[in-house]
Amino acid sequence: MKRHESLHALSQHHHFALLESLFIRRATQESGATRDANLKKVAENFVEFWESKGKLHFREEEEILIPAYALHVSIDTDHDVMRMLADHAAIRAKIGKLAAFLSNSQPFEADLTELGEILQNHVRLEENIIFPKMEKILSEEELQRVGHLLTWLHPKGSCEL
Repeated sequence: MKRHESLHALSQHHHFALLESLFIRRATQESGATRDANLKKVAENFVEFWESKGKLHFREEEEILIPAYALHVSIDTDHDVMRMLADHAAIRAKIGKLAAFLSNSQPFEADLTELGEILQNHVRLEENIIFPKMEKILSEEELQRVGHLLTWLHPKGSCEL
């Protein structure tokens, strides 16, 4: 699906989030002597990804994109947006739990697996349902304003891992 240019930065973040989810899935399917070390590395990399990119991404959606959409739609009646916001809270909580488990050397695999699945489903929700809704409802001027704010925060090429 062709995404409006104003949302390219967010979609690029989603691409990298899906890669993180893939790395998680692959690590949990490994077997052998290096499995535990690889799982830990993937988990640590994911927490680092969250700290460097994910936190800001959620804030951008919550502070730039959703308010623009809320000028047209009562978001408390939009079940998809409410799910998006609930996912944000759940993902934040799970990452906090994962980080705590890693720092305390506690078992974390089940939480990492669940986090990868939630993240993948969340990105699909936004890309396949929420962004198309917003592209239909927001005017070209509003989309450009949103895009300008996102581009200012993420100059071309700054979303790379």
